[in-house]
Amino acid sequence: MNQASRLLIIKQMLNEKDELTTKDLAEYFKVSFDTVRRYVLRLASTGQAVRFHGGIMNNNLNDVPGYRIRSHVRSSVKASMAAAAEKMVISKRLYFIGTSTTLVLLCQLLNKKNITVITNSIDNALNLSQNTLPRVELLGGQLDKGNRYTYSLETLTQLDSFTFDTMFVGTSRVCEEGIYVVDKDDAVILKKAIVRSKRIVVIAEQYKFNSEQSSPYKLADCSEIDVLITDNKLSEAYKKWFKKTIEVKYIKVKEGE
Repeated sequence: MNQASRLLIIKQMLNEKDELTTKDLAEYFKVSFDTVRRYVLRLASTGQAVRFHGGIMNNNLNDVPGYRIRSHVRSSVKASMAAAAEKMVISKRLYFIGTSTTLVLLCQLLNKKNITVITNSIDNALNLSQNTLPRVELLGGQLDKGNRYTYSLETLTQLDSFTFDTMFVGTSRVCEEGIYVVDKDDAVILKKAIVRSKRIVVIAEQYKFNSEQSSPYKLADCSEIDVLITDNKLSEAYKKWFKKTIEVKYIKVKEGE
């Protein structure tokens, strides 16, 4: 049994028991404590569970952790995904970058690049404003203080004036029906930006596929995605959700990260 399968089993166990000790897991899988600690670290570092001394606990699988909580999760997975996205950025192009803790890391890598970025994310804009370049336009409207993005009906009209070369977007759930997010107002803006984009790049960790977390607002069909950046190879079943021409970029994650 590979690590991905064991992580899925641990999540299912947490859904039933709420918390597990490293001893419980070592006995269940018949592996060493060091191996179990790597599993615990992987789940905790990607925000899928909460680590405590001697074990791991459920962070409520029916809800996606809030933006402020996710923004404080240090994850080599997120950093590697951001780095993969940065390699796709070409000078003198127009980009839309959505609200996502991983995409904030991408923005940190884009300083001094000769590009133009449109965003509705406060944190994206702040991280892109450290140098003269790139050029940044923060969409206006009402501020969602919890999730740190702006939205308004006027913004939808404003987006009609743009044609983005590439849009980078995060998601909280991927399933056969499409990609989904938690917040309705953010979803409206992102859906419009998708329509105005020539290329759609989605960043999604493997645990978001068929996630049980509540993410009711659909952004797009899987067939609309041009590039997928993820942290594990897609199963044959998952591959069928996407168009045949999709480019999938798998990041390499060391065991235990």
